[in-house]
Amino acid sequence: MMESPRSYYDAEFGQIILEDNYWTLAQCAVLGDRRVRICVDFEQGQIGELSLLQREAIRQALALSPDVLHVTAPLVLQNYDVYRDMIGDESMPVLANPIQVWEQVTFSYIYVEYDLNIATFKLIAECDWEPEHGLEVRFRNGVADDADQIGETGR
Repeated sequence: MMESPRSYYDAEFGQIILEDNYWTLAQCAVLGDRRVRICVDFEQGQIGELSLLQREAIRQALALSPDVLHVTAPLVLQNYDVYRDMIGDESMPVLANPIQVWEQVTFSYIYVEYDLNIATFKLIAECDWEPEHGLEVRFRNGVADDADQIGETGR
């Protein structure tokens, strides 16, 4: 029986390694002062074959603007506020400045799927206000357009 590959080299993005059940690029995206790993998913049996849209999404993740956290903070703060209002938790403070929301977030990884019709990646993170389900911020064509618990963006 032939063993499945655990890594491969992509001409554009370099080494991609199977790590914790995710295909992970050696290169990382930079969000503020944090480096975030990029994980990709492949179509069944197509390991090493990134689609054109996946390639574009990875390029966009690697080229995120230095002010990406400032730009996306209002979207994430909206998720925080909805959750705060929904549960009526007085221990969740009203945040005066949207950028403060990132103080309650721990980035896990950026996820690039294979079966989408637009260049899309998702920032997957843990957050203080939703420890059970976490936070997912969806970027389409390089712009954050939705924030919700993991698995719920775009629904």
